[in-house]
Amino acid sequence: MNTRKIARLISAFLVLVTLLSMFAACAESGEGAGSDTADTTVSNEAAATTLPEEDPDVTIVTDDVPELDFKGEDIVILARNRDWVADEICTEENGTIVNDAVYKRNEEANDRLGINITLRGVEGTDNYAVRNQLQLLIDSGAEDVDLVVNAAYVAASTTSSGLYYDLKDVPNLDLSKPYWSQGLNEAMLVGDSQYICSGAVLLSYYRFIFVTFFNITMFRNANIELLYDTVESGEWTLEKQFILTEQLYKDTNGNGETDDGDVFGFMSNHNMIGVDGYWASCELPILTRNDEGYYTYSLDLDRTVKAAELMTQLFWEAAGTMRVAHTSGDYEQDDIAQSFANEEAAMVTLRLIEVENDLVGMDDYGIVPLPRLDTNQQTYRSAIHDSFSAYSVPNFNFSEEELEMIGAVLEVMASTSFNTITPAYYEQALKGRYANDPQSVRMLDLITQNVWIDAGVLYCNAIEKPHQIFRTIVGNNMKNSSAVFKQKANAINRLLKTLNADLEKLNSK
Repeated sequence: MNTRKIARLISAFLVLVTLLSMFAACAESGEGAGSDTADTTVSNEAAATTLPEEDPDVTIVTDDVPELDFKGEDIVILARNRDWVADEICTEENGTIVNDAVYKRNEEANDRLGINITLRGVEGTDNYAVRNQLQLLIDSGAEDVDLVVNAAYVAASTTSSGLYYDLKDVPNLDLSKPYWSQGLNEAMLVGDSQYICSGAVLLSYYRFIFVTFFNITMFRNANIELLYDTVESGEWTLEKQFILTEQLYKDTNGNGETDDGDVFGFMSNHNMIGVDGYWASCELPILTRNDEGYYTYSLDLDRTVKAAELMTQLFWEAAGTMRVAHTSGDYEQDDIAQSFANEEAAMVTLRLIEVENDLVGMDDYGIVPLPRLDTNQQTYRSAIHDSFSAYSVPNFNFSEEELEMIGAVLEVMASTSFNTITPAYYEQALKGRYANDPQSVRMLDLITQNVWIDAGVLYCNAIEKPHQIFRTIVGNNMKNSSAVFKQKANAINRLLKTLNADLEKLNSK
């Protein structure tokens, strides 16, 4: 089966899973904790169109942008030009599958709309550099940028400063379509306004998802069922990972201690981003919206404390856990990935992007979601590192025609990405195993289709960083986690009141 046909089949499968998720969500009665932030609901207006000229059984999701011609207008995108995100808006081919898929996506948008997409990259590793550059453009009156791509947490935390245009007022932009992240839409809709969006249009929306990698050979040699089966049976929980960590551990040097040279059951960072993903995987809401559409601090203390205790036990009490401390720039993630590639650990928590780096030469790994809290939790959820990219429209004095063009460009890029870049990334992430390992595809679908995005994570810098509390508790092996959450509550609520007031003032302009 050729690559193009396989990619289109995967794309069709993605569409089917998305629509099935929609129907399942409609059928559920009641709302679980934080269910209003889960990325599983799509509008029933999503259109599927058959392509009879190639295969009448293959469908793609289409946009509703009319036939337009903007006569060669430049579309300037201001974006980060750094590792992990530099190829999200690439303007040249280089022979790699994902990069070239992005390039072809841009060319399709150029041809369809009569535009010329250009990238204005901002160098450096400071995630605030794009935001600062945009502020300079506003202050100077140099309104020569059409779209802005920034780290989602930076864009969200600076929304109240008035840098961005309300996406609800942008023509041709339909954020209800399944190629847009419905979880992000739900989290970022404040009042009746929304200022950032993301989804298939940006690679980091996939790359930055936290997952569990596991060594297939080690599981088989230990006569332990593969995590694919554990997930599908509903048994993949924090408690189960504790048990497996001890079962898979090998004291290779025989000194009776868990130390360098052993083969670890589980390896992860315990005091920085390595524990952030459990907010989502355990369904722990931070911010939800009140009846007026603004935010309220919604911590389920008992559930969150239970999660903290199980996580602390996994990291500090399981024989066979190797804790890897944070280093500058999150480079401990590279160390963990390299150790996993060297077969020094059976399970690791990492972002999906590692399939492009240290795991390139490794073939016998599997990918599953992070474990859920317990078997009472109905769904596996996935978290994205808060520095994943999001689009905004700068708050310039655009004409109606310019806004029509900007909205059309975003919509066309997003729909094309969903049908071309997403399957291309699957091909890279799964190393061609979709042809003979359907469990791999199901797991990646489960991961990407159940992303949980909480406004409390994205507004972190505006409200005392509540999602970083796990870093303190687990990182320091703290036993009384309830007291830590209670101590933070007053400051979070005070800052949240200010944030809501600022957002309400912004929306009233």
